[in-house]
Amino acid sequence: MKAKNIILSDEDAFEVVSVVREYDYVHIYLGSKQKKSFCPKCMAASTKLHSYYNRTFKDLPMFGNKSTIFLRSRKFYCVNDNCQSKVFTERFSEHFFPYKRSTSRLEKAALDLVIEAGGKPSERISKTLGFPISDTTLLRLLENKKVPLQNTPRVLGVDDWAFKKRDRYGTILVNLENRKIVDLLPDREASTLSNWLAKHPEVEIISRDRYGKYIQGATQGAPNAIQVTDRWHLLKNLKEAIAKIMYREYNRLSKLSDPIKSSAPKKLKPPLPANKPVDTKSKQRFLEVKRMQKEGFSIRAIARNLNMHRQTVKKYFDLDELPRRVYKERNVITYHFKYIKSRMEQEPDILLTTLWKELKQRGYTGAYSTLSEALLFYGIRIGKKAKQKKLPENKLYFFKPSKTAFLFLKDENKLS
Repeated sequence: MKAKNIILSDEDAFEVVSVVREYDYVHIYLGSKQKKSFCPKCMAASTKLHSYYNRTFKDLPMFGNKSTIFLRSRKFYCVNDNCQSKVFTERFSEHFFPYKRSTSRLEKAALDLVIEAGGKPSERISKTLGFPISDTTLLRLLENKKVPLQNTPRVLGVDDWAFKKRDRYGTILVNLENRKIVDLLPDREASTLSNWLAKHPEVEIISRDRYGKYIQGATQGAPNAIQVTDRWHLLKNLKEAIAKIMYREYNRLSKLSDPIKSSAPKKLKPPLPANKPVDTKSKQRFLEVKRMQKEGFSIRAIARNLNMHRQTVKKYFDLDELPRRVYKERNVITYHFKYIKSRMEQEPDILLTTLWKELKQRGYTGAYSTLSEALLFYGIRIGKKAKQKKLPENKLYFFKPSKTAFLFLKDENKLS
């Protein structure tokens, strides 16, 4: 196989003069076979040779070794008497371009690498691959790359992004129909977004978050466009609404956790002594908020007087009683209490290892030590020396309102 077929294609106007292979590099010497060249200023074709000169290019590595191409190029006289250039250098349609020190295929590989990995990582990777390039050169390639023009989207997504996290932010515009970035704005100001939308009247729908300046900019720049909240904030609003309802109806829902207890007649408790302190500081503040609410104070005034956050005061406004801060969560072992009780009645001398193996077959995922510690926590003893003790009731426990809200956001197929 000819060396040219390995390095170049048959259509290329070059010939391989020689190839020098050493331990860690390959030198390839090429010559041009073009019979004429075009002047870059007047585009007149010329065959009048002036002189020869050599050009050096870095190329993609060959067999894992650094590769360098030495091209013997030519200079031509311009045949157009009215042209300012009397002598011009030979031009090529591909591979080798003016003022370049690397081949076009090497630049393309380096550009793809820096787009995927960034500056410093690409510098380390390129050194490993056999064509070392500095991070500044790689970033310069990326900066000089012309961004293809994007058609103005019909559905536009607006969000912020960080030039430098916690320091400087801009605005990113995305075409939500094909999920491609349309433009990057230098800041998050309303005027910047408004000016961009005014230049692109084709936008019909704008998806954004609840940032005030985005609302203002979208309204001013595209008054006829439909503004919608993005999916993340819609789900966030849904979670907050559900959690608010759960907190407000906490007392009613908590009674559903123990139907026997809730259906039993309530015993009247004697009133607390006047000098007995309130249980907790949180409850004391809750009672103070409810007192000021009855007196007609606003949320802002209560928050200022009690040194509380407005959202906390707003939440207390919808509650009749302060929810518990510590919620009982059902332990995994409690699901198997009924089976444990039946096995202890059938075989009073059952070993803990035997019980553990049986529970594993029933779906218990805990380790042997976890089972032992769980039974010890509930005061259950297994074996000959075990004292007969009543197992705790397998009753329902009420869960946190905040956790309940996430159940509404879960996939229906993933709910147990």
